[in-house]
Amino acid sequence: MGLVDEIYGASAVDATPPEAQRWAFFLDHGVKPVCTFVRRHDGGVWGPPRFVVAYPGAQPEVPPDPVVPWEPVLEDWLLAHRIPASSPANEAERIGYDLSTRLAVIERQYTTPAYTAVLLRVLYDHDSPLYIPLEKKLGALRPYEPEAADTRPPICEAIKTVVRDVTASIEALGYPPDQAKQIRGEAFAYYLRDRFELDRPGSMPTPQAG
Repeated sequence: MGLVDEIYGASAVDATPPEAQRWAFFLDHGVKPVCTFVRRHDGGVWGPPRFVVAYPGAQPEVPPDPVVPWEPVLEDWLLAHRIPASSPANEAERIGYDLSTRLAVIERQYTTPAYTAVLLRVLYDHDSPLYIPLEKKLGALRPYEPEAADTRPPICEAIKTVVRDVTASIEALGYPPDQAKQIRGEAFAYYLRDRFELDRPGSMPTPQAG
């Protein structure tokens, strides 16, 4: 399931976006683009997410494209065509932002208290090093206990579906298994730091989809 489908619904899915026509041209001529995810933090506020697409190996050489705003339809196209980021570290930031977007949909659907309670439990079950700092931060605001038994399973399944989809996307980009696992962990840490304003403790294990 793509970002556009998850955020806006299946009826909102468009044809190939105009920005992707140039990317498709290079793909059709044997040159695989790479993208750099850009999101700067300035003065305590995150700037808007953006992409810069480049064409390593193009003959004759061509400069990178002008920066374009990050949009779900563009990210869906890039992932569908297996366009990687410019480095594993940048890939983790890119996928981490994707996680932020996807998981925000679940949080809105089920309410923040219910979502956060289940997320904490998922982190606890998978021995995440970010469980304790997140629990301490949220516990200072209010107790986040698991919701009723009929609430947790659908939220758990929704989170697992997102993790499975993200895992499949990273694997499809062609990273070796160990590197793909590290990217997943760092992407999930990126999401947690971004959503809950946690300190940067380093990478963490990713909750498993199964």
